[in-house]
Amino acid sequence: MSPLTGDVGNFSYVKDTEPISSLAVSPCSKHLLVFSGSLALRFFTLPIPQPFQTNSDAKNIVHPDRVISKAHEAPIHVCKVDPTSTYLASGSADGVVKVWDIHRGYITHVFKGHGGVVSALAFNYPRDPSSIATGDIKMQLITGSVDTKIRIFDLGAAVAVSSGRPKPEAVLEGHVSVLRGLDVSQDGKWLLSAGRDSVALLWDISPLRASKPAGKRKEKPSEPRLVKTIPVLDHVEAAGLLLPEERLAGPSKNATPSGFRFFVAGERGVVTIWDTNKNVPLLTLGKEKPNDEDESRQILDAV
Repeated sequence: MSPLTGDVGNFSYVKDTEPISSLAVSPCSKHLLVFSGSLALRFFTLPIPQPFQTNSDAKNIVHPDRVISKAHEAPIHVCKVDPTSTYLASGSADGVVKVWDIHRGYITHVFKGHGGVVSALAFNYPRDPSSIATGDIKMQLITGSVDTKIRIFDLGAAVAVSSGRPKPEAVLEGHVSVLRGLDVSQDGKWLLSAGRDSVALLWDISPLRASKPAGKRKEKPSEPRLVKTIPVLDHVEAAGLLLPEERLAGPSKNATPSGFRFFVAGERGVVTIWDTNKNVPLLTLGKEKPNDEDESRQILDAV
């Protein structure tokens, strides 16, 4: 990737001379969002490659549809697009998270109060038909930072950027080092978190999605609970849930997910697949780097 452009297939995407600090592609594969060291945010529309291009070496220049010259006040280290490809969340080194409308380019929410650099982001928007059938389709934003805390915000109830500072629905404490991986099950009930403390935590966050009983609007909802702690023996930089999730147990008090699999990747330079019922990796992808080797082979991200 050159200082001015980045190559994707036969297309070259124009940016400034500063290094890329974070980028994301929307789930619909139509948008590329790029943050650079200059604090700028560029919105690109991904072109469709032509299947019968005669000159395979030809490069088409793609200019951004929109440029926000100063998206944050500090460097942006993480960003994430929601499952509907409507919103982009970005987290910066000064502990600020912003949510952007991808199609219109404006800010919809600003979340402050993180105790340092924002290090992980995840959207919770149930894609399971059973969740939609109950009318429980609110969208949440889950953030992690170097203060080791996980914060969950309700994007539907949160006030707009001009109306003050929205407070999180819940603050989860369980890690002792930087959060780097966050992911949510498709039914929106289970949260996986992992970080540089070499553990993966599984949380039941279904109480935050439960409907409030009639006449009890002032009653405080039940808090999310920690279900499982799994030592993964790696300083994690990326983590995510894997299908199938059909065997997930319901959100009862004694329920734990059965056959819930996830991946972690990080300092060891390999990707490992784990099961929530077993404390050993089911599969290791890649070759672990020797202990005396430099950090150039550690994995920084995985999808």
